[in-house]
Amino acid sequence: MDDLIRKLTKNLGVSRDQARGGVVALLRAGQQNLSPQDFRAFVTDMPGADKLLKNAPPPSALSSLAGGIGSLFGGRKSATGRWAGLAASFAELGVDIDTAKKFGPIVIEHVREHGGEDLVDKIRVALNV
Repeated sequence: MDDLIRKLTKNLGVSRDQARGGVVALLRAGQQNLSPQDFRAFVTDMPGADKLLKNAPPPSALSSLAGGIGSLFGGRKSATGRWAGLAASFAELGVDIDTAKKFGPIVIEHVREHGGEDLVDKIRVALNV
């Protein structure tokens, strides 16, 4: 996971804390689209993800509220709800929306390099991309 954090800081000009927080936000958003069993399997297959999630602070009230309000427009697993929560999470990290949009492709490429296409398919399902 450290190499992904380094890649995000280098390519996007974000701090290590912003990179870690962004990955955690993406993982938490993806968790909404997978069953608990599938999410555990995904995290197990992605080296360092379980440790990153365990050490992360709980989601803030703002990101939880934004995700909840967004979900009113299409259900808990809706893209609207998920992206509202993500936007709030990235804003709290001090990451602008244009930079936040660049996290996903970098994370997916990292997963491809370290976990293969099967894991990429899982993250695409998790993030609904």
